[in-house]
Amino acid sequence: MNDRVEHWLSEQQAQGRPLLLVIDSLAEPTPLPSLFSTDLVHSYANIYQGTEVDEMADAAPWLILLNELNFTQLRSLTDAPEQNWGWLASVDHADMAALTQHWQARIFADEQGQRSLYRFQDNRIIARHLGELDASQRPLLLGPMTSALCWDGQDWQWFDNELPGEYREPFEKPWLSIPEPEQVQRAVAHHNLELWLWQTHTQATTRLAETQVVSDWLDHQLDKAKEWHWHGEPQLHFLLRYQLDPELANHPAWPPTARETPEAHYSRVSSTLASSLSA
Repeated sequence: MNDRVEHWLSEQQAQGRPLLLVIDSLAEPTPLPSLFSTDLVHSYANIYQGTEVDEMADAAPWLILLNELNFTQLRSLTDAPEQNWGWLASVDHADMAALTQHWQARIFADEQGQRSLYRFQDNRIIARHLGELDASQRPLLLGPMTSALCWDGQDWQWFDNELPGEYREPFEKPWLSIPEPEQVQRAVAHHNLELWLWQTHTQATTRLAETQVVSDWLDHQLDKAKEWHWHGEPQLHFLLRYQLDPELANHPAWPPTARETPEAHYSRVSSTLASSLSA
């Protein structure tokens, strides 16, 4: 077990703090079945259940309150941080209702009039945001959690919360103002769009998966969107929706013309494909 992980676990145990896992249910392999097959789980919550994204509960982050444990019981997770399964946290008092309410109030990121899901369950994102926030700002993000241990993609990072407690809406969200590296933006966009495909175009995505790896196909589409400077959600959704249609995926209207702006390109292609569908 990594020395920093062992030190963090020992410190939380010395303070008598209950431990939590914040699980990314879409990690590969998903850790949920193995966790629920042991006696580690005391209680749990699916963060999307009971919210306006309840229909996405199968892809939701989970909070899992652990029973008292021998540290070696977590080794399958702590020894494989590169699987990006989530992160660890501690609390002074194990109030799952308060913890669930806290994170449900933080599942959305509203930027430039567009709403997306905030992937706090992704250890790389939460590690970067906690690392960039001032110590005085971390309580807004961590709320009742007293400490967090997150793998940032290269090493384990330890963050303490100086003022654990309930921070109810309205509250500032300084973590949303932190610029993300391009590779992180790409990973988040890829994740959200793959969810959107399965939720919104289930049958077409299922047919695609019979002949191609959906993730690889989506990467190819995102490469085209980047080349065309189609960055908005309507443009990305349009591109994916019609690329899923075998009859329209290779339509000659797709490539931009010389000196065509991204806006004019999108307008022309959407009008052309709409006409083709109505013909």
